[in-house]
Amino acid sequence: MRALVRLLTMVVLVVALQAPAGAGYTVRQGDTLTGIAADLGVSAAELARANGITDPNVVNAGRVLELPAPAAAEAPREVGPYTVQRGDTLTGIAAKLGVSMADLARTNSIVDPNRIRVGQVLEMPGVRQISAYRQLGTWVDVYDYAPAFAPASGAPPLTPASVDKMAAAGIRTLYLQASIDSPRSTGVLEAPTVLGAFLNRAHSKGMKVVAWYLPSFTDLDADLQRLRAMREFRAGGQGFDGLAVDIEWTTGVPDTARRNAALIELSRRLRAETDTAIAAIVLPPVLLEVVNQQYWPQFPWRSLASYYDVWLPMAYWTDRTVASGYRDPQRYTSENINRIRANLGQPNAAVHVIGGIGGSSTAEQYRRFAAAARQGGAVGISLYDFRITEAAAWPLLR
Repeated sequence: MRALVRLLTMVVLVVALQAPAGAGYTVRQGDTLTGIAADLGVSAAELARANGITDPNVVNAGRVLELPAPAAAEAPREVGPYTVQRGDTLTGIAAKLGVSMADLARTNSIVDPNRIRVGQVLEMPGVRQISAYRQLGTWVDVYDYAPAFAPASGAPPLTPASVDKMAAAGIRTLYLQASIDSPRSTGVLEAPTVLGAFLNRAHSKGMKVVAWYLPSFTDLDADLQRLRAMREFRAGGQGFDGLAVDIEWTTGVPDTARRNAALIELSRRLRAETDTAIAAIVLPPVLLEVVNQQYWPQFPWRSLASYYDVWLPMAYWTDRTVASGYRDPQRYTSENINRIRANLGQPNAAVHVIGGIGGSSTAEQYRRFAAAARQGGAVGISLYDFRITEAAAWPLLR
């Protein structure tokens, strides 16, 4: 106990001698610069430099010494995303970010490290990547590519070769429906061989692929099984660049409270076992809160906020009437972005806006959509879907 008291006394003495930067210490008879520095917790060299002392062996009693300012904290390392600037190289960017070039290339699906473009957004390795959602995107569902869902009169309208047209149009991300809960479905994943061909073709073109699925909420284990299969799918060693949950089905569980509980539980379970970024494809809040308040009342935005990394509202201005005022893509896009962030309580939530149904809008509407998304700080935009969107739309959005 006495030893402890002596130790506490010594600690109190040392603490009493500490002083904030800029405070003074009055030299006492018998003090040495080395001893003062040790008591103050600084180096003798720093103390001498701060007080202009040229001879550390000479300090006069009564002199007031200023403490040196603490060393500036090392600036935090940039964690991304990083936007490629003119003159950048992948090697130089990796060095600047403090990561390996190989990891940076792998994270961003860069096949040729000598080919990066100005304005390209690179994500940091080791964190949840949302780079796939930061770009111009298009959508493909099972009715477009899967043999089991093809028209009775012929083959699916889209094939993996269609990816070439997407890339040529400037599309950087393909949102591909990889699974469906339907009697016509051929398995947990729909047409895995075709999925793999789409995935590899897109990656060879420098595009990313996000797999999506529409849960019914009637069997959470079955819904989770499909989402897991998408997450773990590999073709030629390559996997999907993102995972998206399409949250819009209400028929399976008509009771809102039960459906909300099922949605929250599915989201919680998926997040608990998934390290990569997960996106929520959601009904636009203007639809739920203004246009049709009975569609999905009391949608649990706040309860879902921590489970998803990106929010993709189906903000189809093409579904709204002129009389409502929401046929204007600029107004509809802006209001949906603002409402999502307010509902989540996240002013900076990452939002990728899915615009109107392709093939039914004017050039001016596409421009207003893109402008509103940009002004609202959306991370990306897309149209639904590729098969019906006219080629002239993509340059306006790009």
